[in-house]
Amino acid sequence: MIIDGRTHVWQRKMPPDSLQRAYMEPLRAPDGLLDMKQDREQDFPMSQVDMELLIQSMKEAGVDKAVILPLDFGLVAKTEVSVEAYNDRVFQNCGSFDNRLVPFIGIDPNRGTRAVGLVEKYVRNCSAKGVKVYSATGFYPNEERMHEFWDLMVEYDLVVLTHAGASRGPLDENYSHPILFGEVLERLPGLKLVIEHLGGKFRSETYELARQFSNVYTDCSALQGWLPSEPDCAGQGCGRRSKTCLEE
Repeated sequence: MIIDGRTHVWQRKMPPDSLQRAYMEPLRAPDGLLDMKQDREQDFPMSQVDMELLIQSMKEAGVDKAVILPLDFGLVAKTEVSVEAYNDRVFQNCGSFDNRLVPFIGIDPNRGTRAVGLVEKYVRNCSAKGVKVYSATGFYPNEERMHEFWDLMVEYDLVVLTHAGASRGPLDENYSHPILFGEVLERLPGLKLVIEHLGGKFRSETYELARQFSNVYTDCSALQGWLPSEPDCAGQGCGRRSKTCLEE
């Protein structure tokens, strides 16, 4: 079975405009490709995902299942849709495709008790299997105020996917160092953690964590941005066989 462990189904009204524009800034280079001064929907390519098209793409690529990851940026900048409405829509849409789409919860732990409540809701009502977090929204994973949230991940046996590496716009990549999860993993040996993008520019930290903790995993998504300029990194790593905790 082939599982795509990291897929987004963007809903245009959920990401803040400031973030959307920041990540599309590179598209300004080719003349006439994108007018960043316009607010027309067509000026935000790939910002609204057709679920049927996703399923068709999976069939063509031979992918059996895809893990769907909502993203919660609502505390960073204003969004038109609430985090709960966004997650509700993802879980409802995924339920229409015979378990081929596996929705995770997209939540910012900065929401505190609200985050805890939403995790419990989707575990209880939707049998959620995991949570997507994005520490660049403004939290250090090893902060004491995060303990309750990580404890909940272990209590419900949820897989945690976390962004690591570069971030743009209103996001702060200083929060996205993988090594900051070291204290969390020491305290919670039962936590299943996936560090995305191999850690990006901080990938040496991912290698170090993977050497120390058997419950640390990673993925190779979005590596095309830096791999061509650093080909030697393809031969580096932690020495562990690549795997996914979704298969265990």
